Amino acid sequence: MQRILVKQADGHPTVAFRETIDVKHSSMIPNGTVLQMVGREGEWVKVISGGKLGYIKARNAKLIVGAKKSPASPPAARPAAPVAPAPVPRPAAVPFTPPPAAPAAQSTVCTFTFNGTRYTIDTSKTTMDADMSTHDWIVQNVPNSGLRRSCGVGRCGSCVCMLTYTDATGNTAYRSFNSCIRPVLANNGMSITSSIGIGTTASPHPVQKALADHNGTQCGFCSVGMVMHLYAKLQDSPQGLTVADLDRMVDSNYCRCTGYRPILDAYKSFAVNASEAPQEHVSLKERRAKAFKAVELPRPIVKPVTDVAPQPPAARGNLRGTVGTAEWIQVSSEAALSSTLQQLSKASPAPQDIFLVGGHTSVPLFPRNSDVYVQVGTIPSLQVCEVTDIGVNIGAGCSLTDVIAFLEQVSASQDPSKVIAYQRIAEHGHLSPGSNIRNTGTIGGNIMIAYEHQDMSAFPVDWPMLLQATRATVTIVDCVASTTQVFTLDEFYNMPSMKFKYLQKFFIPFSNAGDVFVTCRNAQRHIYAEAECASAMRCNIQGGKIVANSVFMVFNSLGRTPMRYPAIEKAMYGIDPTDQGVFQNLCAQLAAAIQPMSGNVAYKRSLALSHFYKFFLNMQPSLPASLSLAARPWIPKGVTQGTQMYQTNTSRSPVGQPIPKVDGLKQCTGEAQYVQNIPLPANCLHACPVLATSIGDFTVSDAGVADKVDGYHGLILAKDVPNNKHNGGGTTIADKVTGHIGAVVAVVLADTPQRAVQAAELVQVSYTNVKQQLIMTCEDAIAAGSFFADSKNTLKQGDVATGFANSDYVVEDVWNIDGQYHFHMETQSCLAIPNVENGGLEVHAATQLPVVCSDLLCETLLKDKSQIVVKNKRCGGGFGGKLLNSILPAKLACVAALTRVQPVSLVLEQFTNMKMLGLRVPWRFETKVGFNKDGTINAVQMRPYLNAGYLNQSKGSVTAFLGAMDNCYNIPNWDIACTICKTDLPSNTSMRAPGWLPGIYNAERVISVVASKLNMLAADVRQKNFYKKGDVTPYGFPLNNWNIDQLWDNTKQSAGWQDMVSQVNTFNQSNKWVKKGLALVPTKFAVGYSTPNAFDVEVAVNSDGSVSVMSGGTEIGQGLTTKVTQTIAFLLQIPMERISILEQSTQVLGKHLGEDITGGSISSELCCLASKNACHRINEALAPVRKLMPDAPWDEVVKEAYRLGIPLRFLAMDEGQAKPLDPAGHVYNTYGVAALECTLDSLTGQVHLDKAELTFDIGTSANPVIDIGQIEGAFVMGLGYTLTEAIEYDTKGAMNAADYLIPTPWEIPQTMNVTLATEVANPVTTNGGKAIGEPPMTFTYAAIEAVQMAVAAAAADNGKTPQLCLKAPFTPDRRFADSGAMYTAFKLA
Repeated sequence: MQRILVKQADGHPTVAFRETIDVKHSSMIPNGTVLQMVGREGEWVKVISGGKLGYIKARNAKLIVGAKKSPASPPAARPAAPVAPAPVPRPAAVPFTPPPAAPAAQSTVCTFTFNGTRYTIDTSKTTMDADMSTHDWIVQNVPNSGLRRSCGVGRCGSCVCMLTYTDATGNTAYRSFNSCIRPVLANNGMSITSSIGIGTTASPHPVQKALADHNGTQCGFCSVGMVMHLYAKLQDSPQGLTVADLDRMVDSNYCRCTGYRPILDAYKSFAVNASEAPQEHVSLKERRAKAFKAVELPRPIVKPVTDVAPQPPAARGNLRGTVGTAEWIQVSSEAALSSTLQQLSKASPAPQDIFLVGGHTSVPLFPRNSDVYVQVGTIPSLQVCEVTDIGVNIGAGCSLTDVIAFLEQVSASQDPSKVIAYQRIAEHGHLSPGSNIRNTGTIGGNIMIAYEHQDMSAFPVDWPMLLQATRATVTIVDCVASTTQVFTLDEFYNMPSMKFKYLQKFFIPFSNAGDVFVTCRNAQRHIYAEAECASAMRCNIQGGKIVANSVFMVFNSLGRTPMRYPAIEKAMYGIDPTDQGVFQNLCAQLAAAIQPMSGNVAYKRSLALSHFYKFFLNMQPSLPASLSLAARPWIPKGVTQGTQMYQTNTSRSPVGQPIPKVDGLKQCTGEAQYVQNIPLPANCLHACPVLATSIGDFTVSDAGVADKVDGYHGLILAKDVPNNKHNGGGTTIADKVTGHIGAVVAVVLADTPQRAVQAAELVQVSYTNVKQQLIMTCEDAIAAGSFFADSKNTLKQGDVATGFANSDYVVEDVWNIDGQYHFHMETQSCLAIPNVENGGLEVHAATQLPVVCSDLLCETLLKDKSQIVVKNKRCGGGFGGKLLNSILPAKLACVAALTRVQPVSLVLEQFTNMKMLGLRVPWRFETKVGFNKDGTINAVQMRPYLNAGYLNQSKGSVTAFLGAMDNCYNIPNWDIACTICKTDLPSNTSMRAPGWLPGIYNAERVISVVASKLNMLAADVRQKNFYKKGDVTPYGFPLNNWNIDQLWDNTKQSAGWQDMVSQVNTFNQSNKWVKKGLALVPTKFAVGYSTPNAFDVEVAVNSDGSVSVMSGGTEIGQGLTTKVTQTIAFLLQIPMERISILEQSTQVLGKHLGEDITGGSISSELCCLASKNACHRINEALAPVRKLMPDAPWDEVVKEAYRLGIPLRFLAMDEGQAKPLDPAGHVYNTYGVAALECTLDSLTGQVHLDKAELTFDIGTSANPVIDIGQIEGAFVMGLGYTLTEAIEYDTKGAMNAADYLIPTPWEIPQTMNVTLATEVANPVTTNGGKAIGEPPMTFTYAAIEAVQMAVAAAAADNGKTPQLCLKAPFTPDRRFADSGAMYTAFKLA
């Protein structure tokens, strides 16, 4: 049985099938041959034979081949000048008769299952909107669904579920998908599964357990999405998955906490070759003692799904109904689709917008309010991929996942010379979009994006470009004319209209012998990010010359559609690709021709030229070793690996043991509850703020909103706020005048979250007296003299003037470090429920400071503290973003709830969250450094400026900065004066290591300045200036426990530092465009306690011996509740399982002096101290009973204590804190060292992090795996801050939130080893540990320095004087510019 092709006489391909005789080409089939069709029963297959169109049913159907024209004459001998074969002629439009289909029942009822339970939606009765998402419908109709929602646009993966359906082949498919963007009506006849549907804590699924056991959760908000992403892939891959397959899977599931390493380890534990996973390198093996322990877990087994029964396409029928203001039509065949579009064309009035829904994945980026939604993603004939003898046909309804898999399968089974393009397309297709989008997004939909949104600079998709370069064609069905016609993609873009037409299939020809096909892609983040420039380039080389008509070069992100430059293509015909002069001439022509429409024009143009250069490098018969790496389209990433090394001590068990988080499994099953998961009370309204886009006088109008949005319940305005003052200078809701961009001008109320968002977009805000020249940066503030009063904060030591005078060199330096968004996966959330009895509120708020939140709500609402109760169980991430930033959303929900006397839920959209609230404080540094020739630093003068936004909430950051600006260096003379700038943006706020991070970064920048001037290795300058034990810092802290020297030496040894230096130098000398860099950076993080009594913890022993605990510290992913549980279990000598952590409530907390503000990395240790004090009182209370019953078990002792009336509930403070050792209140230091190596492609600015070695002294860890998770998570967050998380504003202050890019697993080091140093216990903490949540952020300056080294090596090769980066994050465009790559220097040999 061999696949063949029946052709029209002109040779145009139509359909492939298998036949019963042994032939190689369809032209060899004798007339009258009987062909046996093979396929699914009842499937109609189109066949064209003898110029006639016909259909036959698959299986047991027969076809007699009719007369055929004689084969064409053999081609003439190749001419001297290569000429490409003439293009395959395309037929004119031909009549189209859709394949007959069994009559499908039409219904108004959508039926699907969720976690095994059948649900129906009667479109004739429902009040929902036609495009209501799967997530929103489920959470509003199914209790305890376990779903999460963060971004709302299908990017973050927190909402991921599994979709089970019958595919076009009749097999059951299991695909992860973004429930936040897929319409619930699109699931008709299918099954949906969430994490809670596959297992619970009582009976967890192996996937859930693996993620929890690997410590792959911290805040846990992303965990259910991670579970279902893996679960669906395992179900859909019965052949099994390799380590490499699983390692690259997490491409569209964000995690802000863990740094991904434990998640990837959990994923890889399911690999069929898990035993082959990379191990730690030899130098680590040799040095590690047996006392160290690495986590090793057996590979779990996953059972296949058996409890879902999706309907086959034919059985789903045709769903049709009017929902809201739109009509939803689901069709199950092309016949039904054609008939539907014909009917719509005749409707009066004709619908203005008809949306053919494939995967619905583009809608968050290109919103539309359609009149009619026609779901075509359920048509089997549009989802068929097939091989012909000259190429492949791909149905327009095929998902991108299926297309990639099909091309990979074809590539593996065909002659390699025929599948060059297929291999490159498949590899390129993995880069963007992410796999959860690819699973449902269709290739036809991607091509339609290019057609409908011909400003492709808005959000370019690469698939049109990839197909265009292959000379692919698209078959289009015109349902009104009942014809089909084939177009090239160039022709397709120019079609006047696609109304009442649809894409049927794509034909991609095989590659030819001699083809060169190269694709490239560059973005600010390598995967799942908008491309700065992408390209697909093809040519054919014969006899050393480029064949005429064989050149197709398509560039994305440069123009309104994927761009071609025909003049350059034509100029390449017949040339020798090794001719340097010709190549340079072509580069000059291309440089002149490229005119990018938007963005960083110079960078985009340069990227296109670099891609062109890579194209030519791939044409060379051979390349010198110095250019071979430059020919790669991008730097590939290997399988991630790493070790986590620590010691354990069983003497205080369970304290000190590597125990998974107590809530980890709940987070993985979906049973852990966040504010947005609390069951909503009856009549609950949903709120959405309306934000200011200008500064000036304003009026608000909601005229017409109620007519356009069902369920709209009006506005909350400034007049509704009892006390409108906010945070000491602002307003809760702006009153007549906006003070800053992003100010809340009104709050919309509606009956569903999505309708609240829709209504908010329709509210009209009119401005007068608009401020034209906005102040957005420190530079703007300096120019305008816009500073907060009394904003000067100074620190002086010694005499800098004398220090400069005694220095060999004095160098001035200016650089900026930008802000950073918290991007906590759980956005700001609050549920306010009126208490009708006392006129107050029960407030469920995602906050790090419940007591302060309660106090501020009382001020705003003019209520007594007894009337406002704030509750919180946990936060889905915080990083400081749930401190003061959490107050305004809570106020808005509470004001609305009191005004309407109804429950109100406010869950901010991720982009609204970013635009409304502040971020990490941006800084500008003007620094002067005096130093000697040997690298000794004598004096530093700093003039830091920090951008506070419109209110000054940054004083704490300045205080922390002044306790960190020296880092590890004994510099005798300091002169620092900080200035706080007032700008027109939201008030910036604390974020992980506020103040410490810029302080340590700028200390390391001083080292970079000295090393650059002296041409020394920065690590040597550092070691030259280290403190010594017993030294005192400029702010008065005695370094009696100084141990950086030991950590430094240990890290150098474990990383193989000397070998790294030698190898990097050799590499850079041997490679022209690809360079390596490295860094070795220490950190000294000063830890202080804010108040003598910061936290309270209540420990209550129940009558059955179980223990209930309420902690003033908020669990935000740092493992606080686990460490508290371990501490109590040890002190009371009971199993951890007997201890339950209750939700926080201000009815209990804050009744003494406790502020209960979670931050500064001290919350866990102080809550453990408060727990210790409470347990001490419990043990004292139980002492008389134990004396009477010395051998009695715990439960009996407790029972007797209750009988005797002995109270066993105690609320204790963290009394007994260590005394400060300096005026700033610091009590100890956390120390660490990081070694990092990176690789840079200077032609594009892409960076790959090769390896990192992280060593930390955290005393004796209370829980090593939690602390290692904090180190890795903070380190990767810091890598995002330094390399990818650029923030863009336009001149009106509008922030481009959609393109804010946090790290993915691609951005983490390929090898990342973490060691907890074996040091003595910290004497000032309960369990002997040290703060760890924030310190590892600070040594991520290593990323800047390593990349700077690689950039400097490239710049030197390009004849450019190396310079230090002027701004962090050091993004690809900045790296490229500093590298100095110019097309005039491109050499082919």
